[in-house]
Amino acid sequence: MRKVSKETQTGRREERRKEGRFTLILRVGVLEQSGKSSLCLVRNISTLGVQLKCYSNPKVDAPASIRVADEPEVLGRIIWLNDAIAGMTFDQELDAATLLRVRQKLKPNRRRAMPRLDVQASAILRVGGKTTRADVCDISSLGVRVRTTLPLRSGDRAIVEFSDLPSLPGFVRWTDGHHAGLAFEAPIPMQIIAHWIEGRVKLSA
Repeated sequence: MRKVSKETQTGRREERRKEGRFTLILRVGVLEQSGKSSLCLVRNISTLGVQLKCYSNPKVDAPASIRVADEPEVLGRIIWLNDAIAGMTFDQELDAATLLRVRQKLKPNRRRAMPRLDVQASAILRVGGKTTRADVCDISSLGVRVRTTLPLRSGDRAIVEFSDLPSLPGFVRWTDGHHAGLAFEAPIPMQIIAHWIEGRVKLSA
């Protein structure tokens, strides 16, 4: 990690204090940078920027975007990094309505605030005594979207098996042709999902 002078550190602390951020309960967001998506935890946010706990290695002084739930991505720039904590400024100041929506979706009782990440992976799907291979389209701590030729019905009990994750029991929430959305019985810790995705990115690099 790049070292910075005490003067620069002091200036950044003063800059962060001036932004008047609102401290929030840690919630999940998607950080995108240089064509790479990774999960992160939103620590606090203001109209000018956001502080993140990262599970990847973002580039400092480089463009980035942050997305929370189904809100449009917000463009900005990573301006500092201290261990796994990063500071990001927005290209444009958020208006009050947008900031309020984002803050509401960061509340822990809003299940749809959990974003999904697009992935290209395969898994074993076990439903009703049948076993088949499925293509994983996206994943979150709460569930997964798969593509499979196995006929599925809403409410079916299912088990998803990855080669590098524990078996994940759940049920089918919806189906649409060869696509289906599965909800896990118990949420997977976000750190496990984040490190799993990061590991796949390194293997494909």
